Formats: sequence, structure tokens, C-alpha cells
Amino acid sequence: MKRLGIAVLIGVLSFGASLLLSESTSQIRLPLDQRAVLKTPLPIAQRANQSPTTSSGSGVPATYAAGAIVNVSSPTVTPTTTLPEAQAYVALYPANPNNAVAVISDFSLRGGYNTTKFAVSYNNGAAGTWMENFVPLKYGMPTTSDGRIWEANSDPVVAIDNSGNVFISSLYFNVSNRANGIYVALGKMVCMDLNITAASTVPVTANPDPSASVENGKDWIAVDNSNNPSTSGNVYVSWTRFDGSANMIMISRSTDHGQTWSNPVQVSDPWQNGGVQGSQIAVGPAGEVYVAYEVFFAGNRRQHYLAKSVNGGATFTPSTAITPPFNEINFNSTYRKNSFPSLAVSPANGHVYVVYSDQPDANAGAEVEFIVSRDGGASFSTPVTLNHPPDGNQFMPALAVNASGAIFLSWFDTRNNGQSSSAYDIYTTRSFDDGTSFTPSTRVTPISIDAGTASFIGDYMGIVAGGGYVHPVWSSGGLNNGYLQTATLY
Repeated sequence: MKRLGIAVLIGVLSFGASLLLSESTSQIRLPLDQRAVLKTPLPIAQRANQSPTTSSGSGVPATYAAGAIVNVSSPTVTPTTTLPEAQAYVALYPANPNNAVAVISDFSLRGGYNTTKFAVSYNNGAAGTWMENFVPLKYGMPTTSDGRIWEANSDPVVAIDNSGNVFISSLYFNVSNRANGIYVALGKMVCMDLNITAASTVPVTANPDPSASVENGKDWIAVDNSNNPSTSGNVYVSWTRFDGSANMIMISRSTDHGQTWSNPVQVSDPWQNGGVQGSQIAVGPAGEVYVAYEVFFAGNRRQHYLAKSVNGGATFTPSTAITPPFNEINFNSTYRKNSFPSLAVSPANGHVYVVYSDQPDANAGAEVEFIVSRDGGASFSTPVTLNHPPDGNQFMPALAVNASGAIFLSWFDTRNNGQSSSAYDIYTTRSFDDGTSFTPSTRVTPISIDAGTASFIGDYMGIVAGGGYVHPVWSSGGLNNGYLQTATLY
């Protein structure tokens, strides 16, 4: 993303082609969508809403567990003081889950250019315990260890390892030219500023040439907190690389706590070049690495794919489809939305979970779908629909699993506002039986959030679980005067 709030620069469209096969199989090759792939650094190219096709690939209704629903143990907390803000994520320190770091894109500087901000709490996310900071700036602009000063940065994601090392990945780019790169700001859970400096903000991949032909976007980061001695401590970053008219999902790893990064490798299948976006990474209890991403097919159709590494990210299996083809969410809204996968792996048993949104037909709202693999990603269950009751639109879900294997989800939800998408709430659910059943969804936000006519509320939200508590994070309105917000659930 570029300069949002003053002149909204959020997306672009890209193309590809492929061979049409039978949709009765999971490994289909529909023609890739030539308009829909979001390219972060270039100006937005808005398109009109389209009616979804009839066939959806949507899920069966979920089974709901008896007993109490999720309880909210604290009111909504606002850790930041500048606005507007959008695109939030959060991580906990595994050795002390009372310590949290949240990140968000902030648009308060330089007339509306976005800048990654982080907020730190050492008291379980309680109100009044958060301190906010921007990533290192020089002359008010993001700066990095290679001496470069950037006009903006975006798409922040945070991870924390067992030793308290903090890793904040972001896209760094210029608005006035095509220079760009993926960088990771390295910190430590020792103080409120995490000791992050320009010298500790290192490149994963960088294209500093103002006329660069290769551009990058939509990064994600994960650390290996497993007990595998050969991989524990590794850090992984995935992103989408745009090279001319093509785009592909790339991944790089660090085996020295983020100080240096390997040459990137492509994990998406080459036949998908030009039609992929929205990757996420998760690491399992044996150090296995999973990368999930979305393929954009023609006719507003989408499908999620998964690649796996069992050697610490040195090599990956060919990617395979893990969902049936489904419809992109396409309800009327002024803000951008997507059906990207959210990925998590249970540290208790290694089971792999994915949630996403689809829209079954033109007369139904967007729904949250859940799938699980209990065989290391070799096969996945039929999707089940989690939102209950199925009113309004539920979209851009986030997923977390705690140390005992309990599953937690949160998402944006318009059910309390009729047919309007201008106001939304945050809802949550959980499963204590490996995704066999879920608690009824529960409202987290005490009152609906007014997005107004905001063009952007974020492309994702975050949730994390540990120490007996759960912490979702979101934006309270995006470019309509939104702040970073959170709550502590139990």
C-alpha cells in the first residue's frame, strides 16, 4: 500500500492463464483471473462489485458445543494514540505470555503515508500498560540498515521466539518511484522500544533501484518455537513477488535469528504465476513449515494451496489444493476485503488448521469456513461454516492455537447492521476438541465500529492465545479514524 487517507493507493490488478480441467477434482486448473490479484505498491484500480457464481464450494454448518460461550474479561483497549490506523497483528512471548507486541499500519505521518507502528504490553494487554513506537525513522521516514530512507512502509506482521527475540516484517517502498523491499526489524523483549534500531532493520529482499522491475508485497513471518534442535529458532518470511506481468509466492529463511536471510525460493506452482497472493506461514511442533496461499481464478473463483517443508525450509513439497474452488467475497462495501487463508498448526498434535471467507451466492452473505488436516497436510476435511446465526457478512478471519491445542478464531462481522457493511463488529469462537465442534460465536466489541466510507480497514486482523487468555486485535474503523484495538478474553 502507498499513501492512504489523502490519496488512497492500495491495489492493482494482474494476469495469468492456465488450462481448464474438471472442477470435480481438487487439483483444477481454471484460467487465472487477469484482474483480481492485489499488488500492494501500485495505485488502486477499483472495479465494480460482481455477482458471485452459483457454485460455491462452501461448507456444511458447524457443530456447536454445549456450555458457556467465550467470556470477555476486559473492555476494549486502545493501545495507540494516533490515527488513522489499519491492518493489525499480534504476538505473545512464549516464555511469558503476559508480554505482547502488536503491530499496525499508521497513516498519521507525512500527510497520510503509512508507517509501521508497534505497541508493547508487559501486563497481559491491560489498559494503560501499552506503549507505542514507530519503527526507526530518519527525517520522519522509515530507515533501514542498508542506509536507505523510504517514503512509506506497510503490511506489518510480528513474531516472537522462545528467547524473546522480536521480528517485525514489513514492506518498505517509495511512492514516487518503484523502489521496494521486504525488511525485518529485530528487537528484544526487554523494554518498551524493544531496542529496535535502523541498524537492526535488515533486508530479506530489496530492490532499491527507482526503476525496479521486480516488486514485492503482502509479507508474512513466523518463527520456529519447536523442540526440534536442528530447526528451533529459524525465522521464515513469505511474500508475493511481482516480476513483470507474473507474480509468485516466495519464501526466505534465517538461521541466525534474523541477522541474514537465504536466497528466496518460489513455493507456488509456476503454472499459477500471475494469479497468486495472500500467503501465510506456520510452523509445527517438529519444526515442519507450512505455507498457505490463494490462487485467483477467472469467474470470481478462488482456491487455497499449501506447500510443506520438513527440512527447516531448505526445500518444499509441490503445492497442493486444500480447499474446493469457492467464490470470492464480493458484498457491497467501500473498503477492500479478501478471502485469503489464515493458517495455524497445533503445538500439541501437529494438526493444521485453515480458515477463510467465501460467499456462496448472490443472495447470501460472506461466511467463515474452517478446515483441518490431521495427517500433516496430506488431506483436509470438508469445510464447515462457523458463523452462527448466518446473518450479515463474516470476513477476514484470524486463527490461533494455544499450547494445549485449543483453537481460537476472530473475524469482522456486519450481522448487527442489516444490509449495511459500513459498520462492523468483532466476533470470536473457539474449539476444545480439535475442530469437531465450536462454541457459539460471541461479540467482542461492545458497540459496532463505524467504517463510514473508508476505503481500507486492513487486509487482515490478528489473534493470539497463551497463558490462559486470548487477544484479538483489529482496527476501529480503518481510514475512518481507526485506532489499533484489542481485548483480553478467557
